[in-house]
Amino acid sequence: MYREDIEKIEPVNEGLRLSAKDGRTATLFFAMFDRLKQASPEQRLDFRMSFGGLRWDSLDEDISYDSIFEPENFPLRLSIALRPINMSEVARRLGIQQSLMAAYMNGSKHPSPERQKMICDEIHKIGRELLEV
Repeated sequence: MYREDIEKIEPVNEGLRLSAKDGRTATLFFAMFDRLKQASPEQRLDFRMSFGGLRWDSLDEDISYDSIFEPENFPLRLSIALRPINMSEVARRLGIQQSLMAAYMNGSKHPSPERQKMICDEIHKIGRELLEV
């Protein structure tokens, strides 16, 4: 399903109701997505329609139209089980600055052997968490 298939989006109690041009309707419940659940009412309504789904820039959240209209085809909701996985999340989990992690990634700084081991251990931990989902 794509942007042009959506006719209307309206706020409803604890979610957004989407109406498709083919007559189908579906509700996205904020409680199903950790970032939306924790967001303020203003943040929840500060979304935009992208090509294939809804985008909350301030929350860094994307939800596809397909997963809203056909949730049975998307049984694993990793957004509930795990936070998004990127180097910023690794930095957060390690308690270090995201800018420092970015410097490690682009090669402008080099982690000590101890810090390098901490980073690798955390990435392996994330991998184990993914395997458990």
